Amino acid sequence: MENNDLKRIKQAALSFLLLVLGMLWAPVAVILDVTVLKHGMPEHGVTEISQELMLLASTLLIYVMAFRLPEQRGFLILVAGLLLSMWLRELDYLFDMIRHGFWKYPVALVVLLSLGLAAICRRTVVPAMAEATRSYPFAYILAGLAIVLFFSRIFGTGSLWSAILDSGAGVSAPALVKNSVQEGLELLGYVLILYGSVLFARLHWQADKQEAESYD
Repeated sequence: MENNDLKRIKQAALSFLLLVLGMLWAPVAVILDVTVLKHGMPEHGVTEISQELMLLASTLLIYVMAFRLPEQRGFLILVAGLLLSMWLRELDYLFDMIRHGFWKYPVALVVLLSLGLAAICRRTVVPAMAEATRSYPFAYILAGLAIVLFFSRIFGTGSLWSAILDSGAGVSAPALVKNSVQEGLELLGYVLILYGSVLFARLHWQADKQEAESYD
């Protein structure tokens, strides 16, 4: 029993270290964009691309889980649909090449398809959602969503930073600080979402493996 406890503690320590390293990438990416590359905070910068890659990886992980776990498919489709919609929203600068605000159309399609598929699998929505609330990896996903959808939007408000800096006529400096902080915190949120998605998927895959081995 003691060996199992030590193993669990070591795993938790390693998990914590990986999380810290992932979180530290946020300020590093911002520094690369602003200080090293010196191109401000563009849509094609290190920070934005990191956000998009992490969000895409999280989306794909949840979709894979939805495919492999039919008993949770309805709920996982909704989660994956939300993340996919957020990913498409992050690519708005590409959709703007077609038409300004065009990102709303693919997002609307994803929302409708996700709701339709979840309705087909509606018996697997509420039980799976209840199980997710008992899963600590899913708490990381919720934390990431809270940061990205709420905290970063408020903390990165231009009027807030203008008031803090009392910039007067100097608009460029507050804009740079605002973009740096907002995009950096969004990246922090995507780190948490990806981390929770990996742990969430791993938790269920291990359970499935143990169940399969018990039948052998």
